Amino acid sequence: MRGPERSRERGAILLPGVVGIAMMFFAFVLITQFAVWQYGRGAIQSAANEAARASAAYGADVSACTQAFEAARSDLLGGSLGNGVGQPSCTANGEFTEVIVPVTFQKWLPISPDWSFEVRAVAAIERLPEP
Repeated sequence: MRGPERSRERGAILLPGVVGIAMMFFAFVLITQFAVWQYGRGAIQSAANEAARASAAYGADVSACTQAFEAARSDLLGGSLGNGVGQPSCTANGEFTEVIVPVTFQKWLPISPDWSFEVRAVAAIERLPEP
């Protein structure tokens, strides 16, 4: 085959090749987005755990919770991903302290949704031993 028939075969391969490469790119971006979001969720969970432990320490107050959360969050998760993290809600009852953090991670592509969730952490409040 020489001439026009051979050039038609080359052109017939071009469009499916470009479409295939574009689909692979979108799949790669979506998988990467999911992996980054999972890291972000783990980082926020670690920061919430740290805040719950700090507020459960003997003699600690609620401000220790917020300070510990912000310190851990800034160490583990900065940049634009950290912008979707809300303020922690720290509560303490007689036995436990609980931290709830609302989070919304923004989508990277128009075809994917945002991811909104809450992270919770609980710690037992420390007490002095009874004599």
